[in-house]
Amino acid sequence: MNSDADTFWNQLENPVQKCEKMNDLKMIPMEPFTNLDETKYSILPICGNTVMSLVTIGVGQDVNAEVELQKRLGNYSVQFYGADPIVDGNDELFSKIGTFFPFAVGNSSRMGTASVLLEGSYTERRVIHVEFIEFLKGIIGKSFFDNIWVDGEYAEYELFEYFYNGGQLDREGITVCQFNMEFHLPNADRKNQFKKFITRIYQDRRYAFFRPVRGSHIRLYFVNFADPSCTRKFISE
Repeated sequence: MNSDADTFWNQLENPVQKCEKMNDLKMIPMEPFTNLDETKYSILPICGNTVMSLVTIGVGQDVNAEVELQKRLGNYSVQFYGADPIVDGNDELFSKIGTFFPFAVGNSSRMGTASVLLEGSYTERRVIHVEFIEFLKGIIGKSFFDNIWVDGEYAEYELFEYFYNGGQLDREGITVCQFNMEFHLPNADRKNQFKKFITRIYQDRRYAFFRPVRGSHIRLYFVNFADPSCTRKFISE
C-alpha cells in the first residue's frame, strides 16, 4: 500500500495541470527554454530597459537554455551566474555567457559528497559546497534574483526551507521572483520532504507552481505572485 507521501509524489501533476487551465493563468506567458534533456521556464520582463539576473545551480555541461533565453531577451541585459563543482566541460562553456563558480551549492559550506556529471554519467565525488545565502549574497553580491534554475542532483532537498515565508531568504532580505527546480527520484524520507515542501509553498501563498514534468524525476516551475517588485516586473505594472 502506498503511503500518503507516495500518492502525493505519484499524482502531483494532476491538480497542477488542472489549475493551469484557469483563464487568468493561461494568459501569463511562461516561456520554455530547452536544454539537451529538459525544459526550463521563465516569464520575461514586461518593462523595457531592465536587467535580468539568472542563477544556474548545476550547469551539467549544457547552457542551451541560457543561450536561448539570452537570444529571446534581445536588447535586455542578462546577468548569468552558474555553479557546478566540476570545472572541465562547465567553466569554459558557461563563461561564454556569464560568470562560472566551481563548487556545489547547499545548506552549509563544507567539503562533502555530491553527485556530479563526469564523462557522460553521474558519479559520487567529494567536492566543495558553498552555503546558498553565502553564494547569492556574499559571492554574487545581489539580493534580487529574477530566476534561479536548480538542478543540483539531490541538493534541492536541502534547499527547501530557504524558500518558505520567514525562511533564510526572507531573513537575509533576498527576493527570488521565479525558480525552476528538479526533484530527483526520492527515497521514502525524501518523498516526505517533498510533500512537506510543496504543501508549505502552497500554504505560504507566495509562489504558485506550474509546468509539471514527470520522468524518473519531477520538474516544477515556481512564480512569486506576492512580492510587488516581482509582479511589477513580470506580471502587471
